[in-house]
Amino acid sequence: MARDIFHEVVKKALVKQDWLITADPLTLLPRKEGGISTDLGAEKVIVAEKGLTKIAVEVKSFLNPSIIHDFIKATGQYRVYSIVMKKRQLDRILYLAMPDFVYNELIEYPFVKDTIEDSSIKFILFDQHSETIVQWIE
Repeated sequence: MARDIFHEVVKKALVKQDWLITADPLTLLPRKEGGISTDLGAEKVIVAEKGLTKIAVEVKSFLNPSIIHDFIKATGQYRVYSIVMKKRQLDRILYLAMPDFVYNELIEYPFVKDTIEDSSIKFILFDQHSETIVQWIE
């Protein structure tokens, strides 16, 4: 499986925020059932009363000439992964990780806002230069 060029950046950024990387990649379906996996699985103890928070992260670079095309592809993957995780009762919250500057450009398009809202997409926005998470969007 080819890794996104920002895979290690996001991994380092999560570790900086005290996330424990528990799967790299996180298999959602075994090969015999389609072989689907997200880029990363991580978990973090938030507070004792809330227990353990587990996430699945799909990392995207958006390096093709059309970030709209990349957005459509990424949101399709996100939707499929969400369905698989729900059907398999995987106890993780799915996030789409992308560079913050890409998100800021995409969000200017009304159809992107509609797609995000209708699909309930959660984001991790990162700065690839500082290898940090800039924002979590629920």
